[in-house]
Amino acid sequence: MLSRIQVSNPLNSCAGKYDPCIDSETEAYLNRRDVQLALHANISGQLPGPWTDCTQRIEYSRSDLLSSMLPLYRRLLDEEDIKILVYSGDVDAIVPVIGTRRWIASLDLPRTAPWRAWHSATGQVGGWTVGHGKLTFASVRGAGHMAPYTQPERAHFLFSKWIHQQPL
Repeated sequence: MLSRIQVSNPLNSCAGKYDPCIDSETEAYLNRRDVQLALHANISGQLPGPWTDCTQRIEYSRSDLLSSMLPLYRRLLDEEDIKILVYSGDVDAIVPVIGTRRWIASLDLPRTAPWRAWHSATGQVGGWTVGHGKLTFASVRGAGHMAPYTQPERAHFLFSKWIHQQPL
């Protein structure tokens, strides 16, 4: 259950300041036993080493790179108890909002909630959202590729609402 993970409020940190140690802090956090148990990751504790964002153990191939994830999303959406949140920062040049919306549209899901602005805890427009049944898409205003890093307040609010099954 994800509720066992301690989610700190990014507004209490050095928001807006560059943290050159963010990668090592992320590794330390994701290697904590309580976090791994809460995420149902490495439950056996038998993985061959600590979590890291880059590893030589995984051999990526061109066919992997060009593989579509759409069949996986379709399979997940067929599961009864799975809901999916997809988000993109609206200034993300790697995974742009228009591209995300385009592949979601290719799933041919009915729209169940209109495209509308969502407001963060500070009352500012946090981005835009649209519902497609069990799949919700949200943009994060002003966020780049690493939305929690570039817009911590908005990303925290979005994640908190999602994890507690509350509407944006």
